[in-house]
Amino acid sequence: MTQLSPPKYFPTKYWQTLSDGRIQCDLCPHHCRLKNGQKGVCFVRECQDNAVVLTTYGRSSGFCIDPIEKKPLYHFLPGTPVLSFGTAGCNLACKFCQNWDISKS
Repeated sequence: MTQLSPPKYFPTKYWQTLSDGRIQCDLCPHHCRLKNGQKGVCFVRECQDNAVVLTTYGRSSGFCIDPIEKKPLYHFLPGTPVLSFGTAGCNLACKFCQNWDISKS
């Protein structure tokens, strides 16, 4: 049986090549300027072969069943369980982040 696995790198949009040869990611307000091999503030987008690629595409860092009340949905189906999942990475730097171990480690 063939096992499917996500690609190591996945191509992205919203970046440009700068005159000094670095790549600027334009996805968030940080506008990270990257050399080959460098990752952005988010730890998700990386410069490889003079292009920005995703390093977490298809890789979930965690998932769980949560009560819908944890979500920003005001009075939407109260008492309903929902599936929460995500990948590593975040472009914020909250001092007391409760998810640091999955967002930046």
